[in-house]
Amino acid sequence: MRQALALSKAALGWAARFYGHHPLLVIGLSLVPTVQRFLVVRFDVATPVAVTTEVLVALVRLLLLLLIAGLMLRELAASGIDRRAAWSRLTAGIDARPVAFWLQWVVLAVAFVVFDVIPNAVIAAAVPEASRETVTAVVVAVKNPTVIAFTFLWLVGIARTLIVAPVAGPSGASTPADAKPA
Repeated sequence: MRQALALSKAALGWAARFYGHHPLLVIGLSLVPTVQRFLVVRFDVATPVAVTTEVLVALVRLLLLLLIAGLMLRELAASGIDRRAAWSRLTAGIDARPVAFWLQWVVLAVAFVVFDVIPNAVIAAAVPEASRETVTAVVVAVKNPTVIAFTFLWLVGIARTLIVAPVAGPSGASTPADAKPA
């Protein structure tokens, strides 16, 4: 459990630093889903428009995830870890810490409950019916550049941490994974 929390903490730290270094990228791309979610939730949008904009949101989120991963790989390349080495280190990192890796999905589930299920339940219970649609639209819009974007950053941060974190070698000695590949 300690390894899982350490992995989460390291990934969280990297995600926060990435967000701080690239706020225009993260917030800029998150504005498309932000506006779309607000409009679809708040107003009666025609079904074809809603479906089309959902596809746009999915594509923008995929683009954001790919750009985050690409920038992470560029960062690793600058420290001497190419894509092939990164993939090898990622799989070795998962193999070396499978429980810590799989517990990240539990952490993600907990985050989902805290940032999605609970707020929705509070809105349903505490906000008057007349205001519920507007409050829900605002909450959903706010979650896009914050919670959702940060989740993408954290997931890439997990991969990055597994790539650069020391992994026990065959002799049991710890080798820094961010050393230049042989």
